[in-house]
Amino acid sequence: MAKMVKIAGDMDAAAMSELKTTFESLGGSPEDVVLDLAEVEFMDSSGVGGIVFLYKRLRVAGCKLRLTGARGQPLQLLTHLRLSDLIDGGRP
Repeated sequence: MAKMVKIAGDMDAAAMSELKTTFESLGGSPEDVVLDLAEVEFMDSSGVGGIVFLYKRLRVAGCKLRLTGARGQPLQLLTHLRLSDLIDGGRP
């Protein structure tokens, strides 16, 4: 079973400094992680960096990262960066 984590607000540099501890903790998780991005309206390179960090940490531990609920600008950015394979349902 995967651990579901809801992210709300922007995923920019300020928000990611607050989420750093959470992402580090999740990266050491012995289970798959699902990030619910339904309430994220904006994401910049800091948000993408946090997702990639978490993906790599989980992968080393033999776990998976899935993204769900992404829409609007965050979905466009993730798709543009070819990270859409992490999004539930695959490529939009």
